[in-house]
Amino acid sequence: MTETEKIATPLRHFSITASLALMIVIAISPIVLVRAPTSGTIAFATSGLAGAAGITCPNSNGNCYNNAAEPAIRADGAGNFYGSSENGLTGGTDAWRSTDGGLHYLTLVSPNSASAASNQFSPAGGDTDLAVASQPNLNGIYNVYVASLALTNVYVSTSSDGGSTWLLNPTGASVPGDDRPWIAAEGTSKVCVSYHSITATNDIFVTCSSDAGLTFAQTGNAFDANHVWLAGFQNAIGNLAIDPANHYIYQSLSGVAAAAETTCTNCGLHAVWLAVSADGGLTFTDHAVYVNPSTGISYGHQFVNVSVDKATST
Repeated sequence: MTETEKIATPLRHFSITASLALMIVIAISPIVLVRAPTSGTIAFATSGLAGAAGITCPNSNGNCYNNAAEPAIRADGAGNFYGSSENGLTGGTDAWRSTDGGLHYLTLVSPNSASAASNQFSPAGGDTDLAVASQPNLNGIYNVYVASLALTNVYVSTSSDGGSTWLLNPTGASVPGDDRPWIAAEGTSKVCVSYHSITATNDIFVTCSSDAGLTFAQTGNAFDANHVWLAGFQNAIGNLAIDPANHYIYQSLSGVAAAAETTCTNCGLHAVWLAVSADGGLTFTDHAVYVNPSTGISYGHQFVNVSVDKATST
């Protein structure tokens, strides 16, 4: 790692009342952005993360690294941690599991290298994200899902045995020509993937499966009829979340603030938006959560995120 930069802008918090409290955190600080070298490898800074075979990390030799980037991490209801990371298109996706609170990680079989049902090989390894079910399956284990970009589609891998084996679905996106997928899960077997579709005016689509990723039969557009002007290149996708209590689906994004700004040559994506579905992902209603008065500001490279906590609203 060659350079560390800090952003000093105050952190902003926004909440929306639902059956569970919802929080959106915009970008910013006090977080540390690490700029990776233009060539070579990226070192892991997380204690206990596995390095090459037989190497205990961290260590004094400085060899706890791999070529993976853009990591994701989640915890299931049993306290296990799961992580994933990408190696770039055609490079495949890496995955890890910790059963001791993050002290040690076991390297898992690549979620998208081969399917447990056949000999499919995945050319994926682009942008990746990971989700865990909110309820255990019939074997008492929480399903784990990994989404990985392959440009032509989004590859979704499902594990029902804690990451020991994976079932690959190479058609997790129903609209082709995709970019930057996110994934969220709830219950025992519902999982949804959101993504940009470059071939469909850069809309944000949310495609859902009710059978643990075996099929993805339902697709909704995150932009409602009053906000179709957010399509094109007037938005940057954020993450996806599902409220396990009321089953609402939340898609975060940044974009311009109004239709008039679509012709603005110096307007950034200075508004934070939340697309909300109350019907399981069939339709969405868009809400402006925060509009920065400085129109030149852009949150597009910071991936606005939404999370649902366990608090019950009153």
